[in-house]
Amino acid sequence: MDSEPELKSGCLTLCFWKGRRRRIRNTKDHKRQKSRSSHDDNESKSNIESESLPAYNTVSGNIQESNLTKRGKGVAKRRSMEDRDTNGNLTKRYVFEASRKTVEVLQGVAEMAGVPLVKQVLEIGLSLIKACEELNEVQEKVQQLKNRVAEFLLVIAKFMDRPQDAKLAPHFSTFFAEMSEDLERELGDLKICLDSITKRLEHIKARNALITAMLPESNIDEIQACETEFSDAIERFQTLRGLHAAEDITKLQDKLEVVYSEIKAISQKVTQLQTSFDDLKARLGPLDDSQLVVPTMPNPPTIFHGRNEIVNEIANTLARRSIDGKLSRFCILGPGGLGKTSAALAVMQHPLIRSSFEEGQFWIPCNTANSPNALLDALAEGTGVNPQTKNLLRSILSRLSSLPGQSILLLDNFETPWLLDEGSQSRIQAILEQLNSLPNVAILLTMRSNSPPLRDWKHTDLPPVNLDNSRKIYLDIDGAAHDSPDLDVLLDTLGHMPGAVYLMANLGANSLSTPTELLQQWRAGGINVMDHCIGLSMKSSFVTDCEGAIELLQVLSMLPAGVFRSHLKLWLPSYRPEAIQCLRKAALLHVSSGSDPKLFVLPVIQSCVQKIIPDNVRQRVYNSCCQILLRYNGAIDGPNNPLFKAHSRFVRSEQSNVESLLTEMLTNIFHSHTDTTAETVAHQLDAFRVFIWFRYWSQPHVELAVKVAQAAEMTNNTTSQADTLLCLGKMYRITGKSDDALKTLARARELFSTLDYSQRRNRRNAMRCEVTYTEMSALVRSLRQEDVIPLVESLRPQCEGEDTYLEALRLESLSAYQFKAHQFEAALVSISESRNLFRENDCPFDAATCLLDLARILGCLERYEEALQIADEAVSSFHDLGFEGYNTCFSYILKARIMKSLQAPGDAILEVLNDALKHSYREPLPLAFTLLEYGEVYLKRRDWRAATLAYEEARNAISRLDKEGHRGIPDECNNKIQVIRRYETQEVDPPEEELASLIPAPRLFP
Repeated sequence: MDSEPELKSGCLTLCFWKGRRRRIRNTKDHKRQKSRSSHDDNESKSNIESESLPAYNTVSGNIQESNLTKRGKGVAKRRSMEDRDTNGNLTKRYVFEASRKTVEVLQGVAEMAGVPLVKQVLEIGLSLIKACEELNEVQEKVQQLKNRVAEFLLVIAKFMDRPQDAKLAPHFSTFFAEMSEDLERELGDLKICLDSITKRLEHIKARNALITAMLPESNIDEIQACETEFSDAIERFQTLRGLHAAEDITKLQDKLEVVYSEIKAISQKVTQLQTSFDDLKARLGPLDDSQLVVPTMPNPPTIFHGRNEIVNEIANTLARRSIDGKLSRFCILGPGGLGKTSAALAVMQHPLIRSSFEEGQFWIPCNTANSPNALLDALAEGTGVNPQTKNLLRSILSRLSSLPGQSILLLDNFETPWLLDEGSQSRIQAILEQLNSLPNVAILLTMRSNSPPLRDWKHTDLPPVNLDNSRKIYLDIDGAAHDSPDLDVLLDTLGHMPGAVYLMANLGANSLSTPTELLQQWRAGGINVMDHCIGLSMKSSFVTDCEGAIELLQVLSMLPAGVFRSHLKLWLPSYRPEAIQCLRKAALLHVSSGSDPKLFVLPVIQSCVQKIIPDNVRQRVYNSCCQILLRYNGAIDGPNNPLFKAHSRFVRSEQSNVESLLTEMLTNIFHSHTDTTAETVAHQLDAFRVFIWFRYWSQPHVELAVKVAQAAEMTNNTTSQADTLLCLGKMYRITGKSDDALKTLARARELFSTLDYSQRRNRRNAMRCEVTYTEMSALVRSLRQEDVIPLVESLRPQCEGEDTYLEALRLESLSAYQFKAHQFEAALVSISESRNLFRENDCPFDAATCLLDLARILGCLERYEEALQIADEAVSSFHDLGFEGYNTCFSYILKARIMKSLQAPGDAILEVLNDALKHSYREPLPLAFTLLEYGEVYLKRRDWRAATLAYEEARNAISRLDKEGHRGIPDECNNKIQVIRRYETQEVDPPEEELASLIPAPRLFP
């Protein structure tokens, strides 16, 4: 027989086998073959014995290796296939009997047939067999026909081998070119024959049962005719002479069954491989929707006139791509009061925008973004990016670029971040340019300006509405003014600015003033339209007669993000509920919906009110801010504090307001040169420290920490200075600024050395500073791990005393360097003792961190079962503490690595890695290490496509870091990608040894 078919991964369908030998295409040879069929058996035998071609027995369907049999009307006789009946007469029998297994094998092969014509022949043949099975009459004749058709189909099926889309071996690669017109014609004729016989059998089956019982011979004759027709078709199928001997038909069926089973398994594997790739691709996209809390897009105002034309124009522009293939960027410009935000919200509700950006509309209110970092916070909140991400801009860009389809950003009130100082504006511009680079993200921006932030952006200067629409706005609010002779004069005076008209109409309706009376008040003073409108509203008796309304408006105007109703007493303990209702009626205050609604003042009103806030109100708001931070101060002690999780959640809910006020306070401090500056800073500095420690544990804000450190230097409070510098140094450390970290920690170290260690916080922070300084010193000076161990040992005298927390810190640091120096037994002793001391001091976060280190060490000591148990405990501990970031991710990575060492199933490992990926928050380092683990799992499965994706993404993630110790990872990824592509190109599986070399022993530490 020919060589066995090669089964390759990726095999989805089957092709013809190469095993076609010589065909008798020559007409002369064909006629000679036909003439031989008219001789008797003896003549035929003697004439044909010299032939070397195999033959197909048209009675039994069997193929002879050396002898051709006599054919007459498609019926031949072979002594080897004969039996004698009771009278000694020869009777025919069939060596091969078609069974249910035969049908199942043929059905399987037909499902995977790669050549359409062959697939059709097999399917029609199966229909014929089914028709035979349903005919119970004349059982013997039907069985003969069924057996012959089934056997013939098995021989046809033997042609099948490879998928059409796979690269064939050299002797298969020209199959389709070699497939002659003769073969195509023969298959086509055979298809017609099988179809005809099937229809005849269906006709027999449909006959009246009475006729069948009375004239059974008629059915027998027709079945005989079907058999003859089939034999004639086979006779014309000359290609059969190139097939193998039929003495192995049963073996052939068994082999085809094995082949079909293997290919089916391969097909399922291919489906799994595709699923693996798609699954990883999806997981590398946005975070789970359950984790994304995206602000709801506000609806446009119900009173909205005169903007349909411009809204349609902007919507059409945004839905189109520019010449460079990007979606459009459009700015709505103009002074306050023209309704820029209202127009933008109407654009976002436009049917064309809703259909073009069905699942990707993001509202980014920028009125709180008074710094580059605050803008990133607003973008993160608006797009659903976790704020704890260390590189927030990269995570925002990754989130937007990974979204399916198109998305659109509405950057509302962009003047707040854009009109900062020159240095900040350059950073804001850099952020905007990064957003501008995303081709599938459209941007709509509103700003109080006469020029767009980027020169090539399309824009419009929003004009006032016309008189008719101005009247509609006014009368929708105050219908009683319909017949006033001075209404049009008042509207002309307001310049038909929708915001001013809206405020004036509310003032008239609530104060029962006519347009004539309002016009007289207007002419009494004021130049700026909006300022004057707001001033008139505030001075109206309707507002001034309501106790506490003005103060509430002033306080809320200092809080750009608004305030939840449940938090209002913290900011203004003396507020009165009726003041809220009064300001709402005057259109000076807006309230969101929900069980805990948020109260907020529109930016255009905020900017006006800010100019007239008295200093005593401003100082009260500053004091309230500090009191809130000192009340919710759990972050200053970090996750060891049992209140850390709840306090951090509360501070995060007020983060934009607090950061805005801290920035104001720091600006006032730096620009004040009075004798009270030091007292002011001393009063506020404790609150500042709480907030920068909160930012350290959530999302570091180095610039703000630098300003707080500068303010601390203006005081004589050494404790505050040292604590602030420690926080700043640790921020520098985790953001990769090693030199700045070392310099800052050195200064903090000097200050801590002068403090009174009788205070627990002082001595503990001093030891934290020593440990971190040692780490940075070793990194900057490139010391060997063995050389750092004595430095940590030298800290022992400072740790003596009743406070065992200090020794716990030292032992934790010592264990880390012993571990990196591969002194695993010593590291195990150090970390175990450190963990016990942390637990004695009720420091659950530090104890959980020790669990992570302990699991790594046990893994390196090949104590895998213990290591896995400890890793599980670390995961649970970090979850319970609410610390869902870096540490949790590496706990999952470590768990996966230990499971690999225990030879756990790949699916179980992938489940753990999915959790790691979720908790990486797209941070480069944890993301890269997670993807390396994915790559190794897929390599082991020979899932080249998914492995390539994992290594490409790991390389891309780690290349964004500039950290020593990780620079070899991109090279490692590139090497593996090259090897994988070689396997794919050659379509061969790598030797086990080579594959094993690509999958290193589980790395139990980064």
